[in-house]
Amino acid sequence: MAIAINSTTFTESKERMNMIEIRLFEEADRDEVIALVLSCQNDGTRPAVSVDDQPELLCIRGKYFSDGGCFWVATDHGHVIGSIGLMNCGNGTGILKKFFVNQAYRGEPYHLGRKLYAELLTFAKQHAFQALLLDTPKNTERAHKFYEKSGFVKICEVDLPVHFDHPYKDCDFFQLTGPFI
Repeated sequence: MAIAINSTTFTESKERMNMIEIRLFEEADRDEVIALVLSCQNDGTRPAVSVDDQPELLCIRGKYFSDGGCFWVATDHGHVIGSIGLMNCGNGTGILKKFFVNQAYRGEPYHLGRKLYAELLTFAKQHAFQALLLDTPKNTERAHKFYEKSGFVKICEVDLPVHFDHPYKDCDFFQLTGPFI
């Protein structure tokens, strides 16, 4: 009996994974991306932020794509469950932004964060980015571990090669220097 339950659970998980798609952002995704980002950011573990604190959410196409960056969404049955963006700052430098995954899709069995990050990294390699930067709130230990495991190194804000907007005053900054493997 336990085997049948486990087999059913595994089959359902596998079927669900087959419904997950990672694709380029479309304007029709905007409201769901905003809802995902704000729900992840405003989880009660840090000061609340709004769209006013990150206006690029209102014009993703203009802020990410027009300067040679990109923005991806992960969807399940057409609903946004993950996002990641890369802003091009020029001179081979990009900023990883809006990397969020709905809590139900983190870790086993989906590894959606890894898959979204792999899309971004492939794009960065193909477009000759030499450095990636990011900011993340100080109290996001899971995110810090992911970035450090991915080769990012924590740096001070004054050491950033470019300065960029970030919604939290109390952030840690990370840098990954290419070539990317």
